[in-house]
Amino acid sequence: MREAALAWKLTRREIRGGFRGARIFVLCLFLGVGAIATIGSLSEALLQGLARDGRALLGGDIDLRLTHREATVAQIEWLDSRATLSRVVSMRSMLRPENDDSLLVELKAVDGLYPLYGVLSLDPSRSLADALAPDNEGRWGLVADPRIWTRLGLEPGEVVRIGEAEFRLAARLEREPDGLTRGLTFGPPVLVSHEALAATGLLQPGSLVRYHYRLRLLPGEEIEVFREELEAAFPEAGWRITDAREASPRVSRFLGRVGLYLTLVGLSSLLIGGLGVANATRAFLSGKTATVATLKSLGASQRLIFLAYLFLVLSLAVPAVMIGVAAGAAVPFLFDAWVGDALGWRSAPGPYAGPLAEAALFGLLTAMTFALWPLAQAAGVSPANLFRSRFSPVMARPGRLATLALIGLIGTLAGITIASAQDRLIAGVFVFGALLAFALFQGVARLVARVAARSRQPRHVAWRLALSNLHRPGAATGAVLL
Repeated sequence: MREAALAWKLTRREIRGGFRGARIFVLCLFLGVGAIATIGSLSEALLQGLARDGRALLGGDIDLRLTHREATVAQIEWLDSRATLSRVVSMRSMLRPENDDSLLVELKAVDGLYPLYGVLSLDPSRSLADALAPDNEGRWGLVADPRIWTRLGLEPGEVVRIGEAEFRLAARLEREPDGLTRGLTFGPPVLVSHEALAATGLLQPGSLVRYHYRLRLLPGEEIEVFREELEAAFPEAGWRITDAREASPRVSRFLGRVGLYLTLVGLSSLLIGGLGVANATRAFLSGKTATVATLKSLGASQRLIFLAYLFLVLSLAVPAVMIGVAAGAAVPFLFDAWVGDALGWRSAPGPYAGPLAEAALFGLLTAMTFALWPLAQAAGVSPANLFRSRFSPVMARPGRLATLALIGLIGTLAGITIASAQDRLIAGVFVFGALLAFALFQGVARLVARVAARSRQPRHVAWRLALSNLHRPGAATGAVLL
């Protein structure tokens, strides 16, 4: 304890002398930690926003989907007696304007209750029921995605044909609250009424038609309880049940995958930054060689020297990590202000402790892992060798304890990377690949140095010096190549 207090006293004196030469160290940590904190916070904000807006994205508290066939009368009566029921029918069809052009569209027939949740926006602004109602000539109204209007060069009030029915273009579909959950589509969306869909003659045996039954539960009704009762009442109904807690599983999986990928990119940046940390620590300590040599000549133990400069490294690492974490925590707020609901839902920005703590832990572990080796080297060299380091590079191997600590830090960093990942297999492959890359390039660096040492010396002085620098004692060949 007394030795640690003395080490901290020496550290404070070093801090008062300034951090000249440590800017690369701080910058590497800040960028790596900031990247991981940003990715984790933003992914969490998007997923939380997706969960919060699940009802609007799904179109109800619960969605029941059947393909090729409708629900039975008994099923509809049961659902209608237990909740507010809205029916949506979707299929693909060809839209043909009067100029004989055509376009594949996603046709969706809705009822008067659509949408149960969320807001539908039309241009010009009007109610959906009014837009889809038939005109004096019996033509049904149709609401179409703006891409259809632009691609086919259509104008308001123009007549188009779907199947056997004629439709009047009533409005542009500016916002469709449940559009994100539609999944794979082959064309832009078009909305019509159920009566209009029947008039098209497209509902034939064998047609690929999807029937959605959206439910708004009664106040106080629990989704989980309702699902259990529904499955007990119709165990062989064959419908696919989705509730607001999993409104868009595809989007959730996509965000999870993207978050994992970008986190691994951030870790790669942090590992590359770790090399900068190691080099910056080595360069920083090389400037303190005379100080370390003097302290050891005066009787300072190896442990005291190690602790003093370990505290110094931490005094640099902790502020860099904190700034990186703060930058990552601020990004979701900026993203929400910039993007808004352009994704179809709004994110839920906030300081999420999990991703931020994970980023901070990665940063501190990386700093310790890459700084430990040069710290142990500096602490283990004799005073005489330190004083001669200006002319003869210090070539000391850390002791067994430092080696075991380094292995433990690497194992901890790898374990946290795998344990915190959504897909542990991918994270495991990443960790294995990173370790393999380190070993491979370190081996290649040694091979390059050995080949350079055994090569014939060029006649040109500059080339001879360059070749000698590849294999001289203390050469940076390994660090540069890695």
